[in-house]
Amino acid sequence: MRTITYQDLLSKYTSMRGVDTLLDHEKVEFNNSLNHRIKQIWVKHKWPDLTVVVEKTLQAIENETVKAEKAVRIDNADNLYDVFGVFDTNPYEQRVTERYEYTLIDGHLVLPKGTRATSVFVVGSKVPADDYSNGYFSGEGRTDIPAFMEWMLLSYTMADHYRADGQNEKSMAEERKGDEHMQEALDRFERVEGQNRIPVVTYPPRSLGVSRVTTQRNI
Repeated sequence: MRTITYQDLLSKYTSMRGVDTLLDHEKVEFNNSLNHRIKQIWVKHKWPDLTVVVEKTLQAIENETVKAEKAVRIDNADNLYDVFGVFDTNPYEQRVTERYEYTLIDGHLVLPKGTRATSVFVVGSKVPADDYSNGYFSGEGRTDIPAFMEWMLLSYTMADHYRADGQNEKSMAEERKGDEHMQEALDRFERVEGQNRIPVVTYPPRSLGVSRVTTQRNI
């Protein structure tokens, strides 16, 4: 994944503000806005640059909220955030893969009763950092901000600045710019997704008279 640094964004944001440096409270406001907007964008779509495939081992789980034969806790995972699909093999490595139904319950990924698999491959998103300024006042900030977010973040953080300053028309204009940059990124994503359709095996009800159906579909 291509990345940009916190310092790159801070420098461009400062330039857009028309100043040489930001005051301490302005840096705090920028950091809060940046972290909030990154997390908003992160969960907005299935971004290819944020997609991961993680193998998870299933086990029986029984506690106050979850009772399942085949499940795994994922809300404490350091390598998986949102879940897009669950498969028997890595869908990006195998010619045909089986997709499993699943339910998310109280931070657990739960497969249907009777599932034979002992492990699954989960396609989802990476885990975002808590603070991309990384304690700016004691360091230089993180260097792994997704590059495709750059212009979205600059527009959205400017929108937040103008809104806090009571300049609502300018805020709305920057918000629209951010949305336009997001749409451009989505258009690119759709082109990439169209080139990466994966054969997926599904198992329809027996009443339909077929044992399985293989279809081309996106994750």
